[in-house]
Amino acid sequence: MEKKSIPIFFIVGRPRSGTTLLRTLFDAHPHVLVPPECQFIVNLYPKYRKVRNWTPKKLKIFYRELNKQWLFELWPLEKEHLLDSLMKCEGENDFSTICKAVYQEYQSVFEHENILALGDKNPGYTIYTEKLLKIFPDAKFIHIIRDYRDNFISIRNVDFELPFISLTTAKWKIFVKRFRKVAERHPGTHIEIRYEDLAADPEKQFEGLCRFLKLPYSSIPFGFYKKGEQARKMYPEEILKKYQSSLFKKISTDKIGLWKDQLNKIEIKSGDATAGKYAELCGYERKYLRPSIWIRLRILPGQCFASLLSMATKLIDTFPYRLRIAILIKAPWVMGRIYLSIFNRKKLKEVSLAAKKNPH
Repeated sequence: MEKKSIPIFFIVGRPRSGTTLLRTLFDAHPHVLVPPECQFIVNLYPKYRKVRNWTPKKLKIFYRELNKQWLFELWPLEKEHLLDSLMKCEGENDFSTICKAVYQEYQSVFEHENILALGDKNPGYTIYTEKLLKIFPDAKFIHIIRDYRDNFISIRNVDFELPFISLTTAKWKIFVKRFRKVAERHPGTHIEIRYEDLAADPEKQFEGLCRFLKLPYSSIPFGFYKKGEQARKMYPEEILKKYQSSLFKKISTDKIGLWKDQLNKIEIKSGDATAGKYAELCGYERKYLRPSIWIRLRILPGQCFASLLSMATKLIDTFPYRLRIAILIKAPWVMGRIYLSIFNRKKLKEVSLAAKKNPH
């Protein structure tokens, strides 16, 4: 199958919601390739979206900028072979074809034959599904959601974001609303599943997703954990422990409902109040339905900060390529420190000390 004709799909959702598990299952499918996370499509699209005639010079520049993208250095592939493959794309091609050429250079730990689809797992792409449809008109999207309270616990445990349940739940709600809004405009291209359903009945859920993607069902992916030792040789140990630990474990329901024991009453009330009606709309039952004025005031900073980040993202997306990339690299850290300086100075000191100990 030619590069440009291979269909592509995207796995999206909040971090720590099961996106890595889904990515691993599909990458273990004999006919699917799903490289590790890297947002190079959205990052490089503004610069290359109008390119139709790819000269050797243009392809080499694209290759250099691709290698500067955050997390791309973790992709298992041969750089020289990647450059050779890109050079073969010289001539009339669109941006989507160039991207697919990159995906096909990924070297998975799983065995594959006759690739029928390419996948991309990127939590951040949840708010970009409409833009991705402009690049890949036939693309499909899988949104995996998880109980916002368990999601907060998981995020807090790995220091992915500022540890405030109102902030993480507000982001959770924004992602759900954005995904569903675009799904309504593009019926048949978006599907949503719950992490809890996938963990409880993985075969049924995976079979349904294969039908959605028009892929043959295979039970082979459920032995993905057997490749754990091979994966250890391909990624830095600290990355595996923090982000990819699920590669070594069978699917289970052990991580469901942790919030009942690990969150205090105030945190649960704050999460429930922030999620609002979207908790039930996503199939989750709130323990507290009528938040007090105190709780409403308590969650306000997190809600406002999440909205500010959402608006800032839309604004930054309109900036020139180099300015946009520079801001995306520095902005999260700067805004996070501002938030902590206002609402949690103790945590700011902890973050600053950690940064001094681990400057890289």
